[in-house]
Amino acid sequence: MKFKSAFSKLNFIIPLLPVSIILILSVFTEEDTSLIIFPALGIYVFMVLLFSILYYTIYYEIQKEVLIISMFFYKTKIKISDIRSIKYSDSIVKPNFYKPGCHHKGLEIIYHKYDDIFISPENRELFIAQLQEINPNIEIKK
Repeated sequence: MKFKSAFSKLNFIIPLLPVSIILILSVFTEEDTSLIIFPALGIYVFMVLLFSILYYTIYYEIQKEVLIISMFFYKTKIKISDIRSIKYSDSIVKPNFYKPGCHHKGLEIIYHKYDDIFISPENRELFIAQLQEINPNIEIKK
Protein backbone atom coordinates (compact mmCIF):
# COMPACT_ATOMS: atom_id res chain seq x y z
CA MET A 1 0.00 0.00 0.00
CA LYS A 2 1.24 3.47 -0.89
CA PHE A 3 1.08 6.48 1.48
CA LYS A 4 1.73 10.09 0.49
CA SER A 5 3.63 12.36 2.81
CA ALA A 6 1.55 14.82 4.81
CA PHE A 7 2.41 18.42 3.88
CA SER A 8 2.48 21.20 6.44
CA LYS A 9 1.67 24.72 5.28
CA LEU A 10 3.93 25.92 8.09
CA ASN A 11 6.93 24.24 6.44
CA PHE A 12 6.02 25.98 3.20
CA ILE A 13 5.38 29.48 4.60
CA ILE A 14 8.37 29.86 6.95
CA PRO A 15 11.11 29.64 4.25
CA LEU A 16 9.12 31.88 1.88
CA LEU A 17 8.32 34.53 4.50
CA PRO A 18 11.66 36.45 4.38
CA VAL A 19 11.66 36.50 0.58
CA SER A 20 8.03 37.66 0.53
CA ILE A 21 8.81 40.48 2.98
CA ILE A 22 11.76 41.61 0.86
CA LEU A 23 9.58 41.63 -2.28
CA ILE A 24 6.79 43.58 -0.57
CA LEU A 25 9.17 46.15 0.97
CA SER A 26 10.98 46.67 -2.32
CA VAL A 27 7.70 47.58 -4.03
CA PHE A 28 7.11 50.43 -1.58
CA THR A 29 10.56 51.98 -1.82
CA GLU A 30 11.16 54.72 -4.36
CA GLU A 31 14.71 53.71 -5.24
CA ASP A 32 15.81 51.40 -8.05
CA THR A 33 14.90 47.99 -6.67
CA SER A 34 15.70 45.80 -9.66
CA LEU A 35 18.88 44.57 -7.91
CA ILE A 36 16.73 43.33 -5.02
CA ILE A 37 13.54 42.21 -6.78
CA PHE A 38 15.01 39.90 -9.44
CA PRO A 39 17.24 37.78 -7.14
CA ALA A 40 14.49 37.63 -4.49
CA LEU A 41 11.92 36.67 -7.12
CA GLY A 42 14.29 34.00 -8.44
CA ILE A 43 14.73 32.57 -4.94
CA TYR A 44 10.96 32.66 -4.43
CA VAL A 45 10.25 30.77 -7.66
CA PHE A 46 13.01 28.25 -6.89
CA MET A 47 11.58 27.58 -3.41
CA VAL A 48 8.04 27.13 -4.75
CA LEU A 49 9.31 24.67 -7.37
CA LEU A 50 11.37 22.80 -4.77
CA PHE A 51 8.41 22.42 -2.41
CA SER A 52 6.15 21.35 -5.28
CA ILE A 53 8.63 18.66 -6.31
CA LEU A 54 8.94 17.52 -2.69
CA TYR A 55 5.18 17.29 -2.33
CA TYR A 56 4.75 15.12 -5.40
CA THR A 57 7.80 12.85 -4.98
CA ILE A 58 7.77 11.84 -1.30
CA TYR A 59 5.85 8.66 -0.56
CA TYR A 60 6.07 5.57 1.60
CA GLU A 61 5.16 2.16 0.25
CA ILE A 62 4.64 -1.10 2.10
CA GLN A 63 5.40 -4.08 -0.15
CA LYS A 64 5.24 -7.55 1.39
CA GLU A 65 8.13 -7.47 3.90
CA VAL A 66 9.72 -4.14 2.91
CA LEU A 67 9.02 -0.48 3.62
CA ILE A 68 10.10 1.68 0.67
CA ILE A 69 10.69 5.37 1.36
CA SER A 70 11.03 7.54 -1.72
CA MET A 71 12.15 11.16 -2.02
CA PHE A 72 13.21 12.78 -5.30
CA PHE A 73 15.39 10.17 -6.99
CA TYR A 74 16.48 8.56 -3.73
CA LYS A 75 14.83 5.41 -2.42
CA THR A 76 15.61 3.54 0.75
CA LYS A 77 14.31 0.14 1.74
CA ILE A 78 13.82 -1.06 5.30
CA LYS A 79 12.88 -4.62 6.15
CA ILE A 80 9.74 -4.44 8.25
CA SER A 81 11.08 -7.28 10.39
CA ASP A 82 14.01 -4.98 11.34
CA ILE A 83 11.74 -2.23 12.70
CA ARG A 84 11.99 -2.22 16.50
CA SER A 85 9.79 0.74 17.43
CA ILE A 86 7.74 3.62 16.10
CA LYS A 87 7.46 6.86 18.03
CA TYR A 88 4.90 9.60 17.40
CA SER A 89 6.63 12.94 16.93
CA ASP A 90 4.99 16.38 16.94
CA SER A 91 8.11 18.48 17.44
CA ILE A 92 9.40 20.88 14.79
CA VAL A 93 13.03 20.08 15.69
CA LYS A 94 14.06 16.56 14.65
CA PRO A 95 17.29 14.86 15.78
CA ASN A 96 17.14 12.40 12.88
CA PHE A 97 19.68 12.60 10.09
CA TYR A 98 17.34 11.49 7.31
CA LYS A 99 13.91 13.16 7.29
CA PRO A 100 11.88 12.44 4.15
CA GLY A 101 8.76 14.09 5.51
CA CYS A 102 7.04 17.40 4.76
CA HIS A 103 5.20 17.80 8.04
CA HIS A 104 6.40 18.39 11.59
CA LYS A 105 3.94 15.76 12.85
CA GLY A 106 5.07 12.30 11.89
CA LEU A 107 6.63 9.05 12.95
CA GLU A 108 10.16 8.26 14.03
CA ILE A 109 10.99 4.71 12.99
CA ILE A 110 13.81 2.96 14.84
CA TYR A 111 15.23 -0.05 13.01
CA HIS A 112 18.33 -2.25 13.28
CA LYS A 113 20.25 -1.31 16.41
CA TYR A 114 20.75 2.48 16.14
CA ASP A 115 19.22 3.56 12.82
CA ASP A 116 16.28 5.92 12.71
CA ILE A 117 14.29 7.82 10.13
CA PHE A 118 11.53 10.43 10.36
CA ILE A 119 8.55 10.11 8.02
CA SER A 120 5.17 11.83 7.89
CA PRO A 121 2.49 9.68 6.26
CA GLU A 122 -0.92 11.33 5.81
CA ASN A 123 -2.68 8.63 7.83
CA ARG A 124 -0.34 7.67 10.66
CA GLU A 125 -2.69 5.19 12.34
CA LEU A 126 -3.39 3.21 9.16
CA PHE A 127 0.31 3.21 8.32
CA ILE A 128 1.21 1.79 11.74
CA ALA A 129 -1.58 -0.79 11.51
CA GLN A 130 -0.26 -1.98 8.14
CA LEU A 131 3.25 -2.35 9.56
CA GLN A 132 2.01 -4.17 12.65
CA GLU A 133 0.11 -6.68 10.50
CA ILE A 134 3.46 -7.74 9.08
CA ASN A 135 5.52 -7.30 12.26
CA PRO A 136 3.39 -7.45 15.45
CA ASN A 137 6.55 -7.02 17.58
CA ILE A 138 6.87 -3.32 16.71
CA GLU A 139 6.70 -1.24 19.88
CA ILE A 140 4.55 1.91 19.59
CA LYS A 141 5.60 4.93 21.69
CA LYS A 142 3.39 8.00 22.02
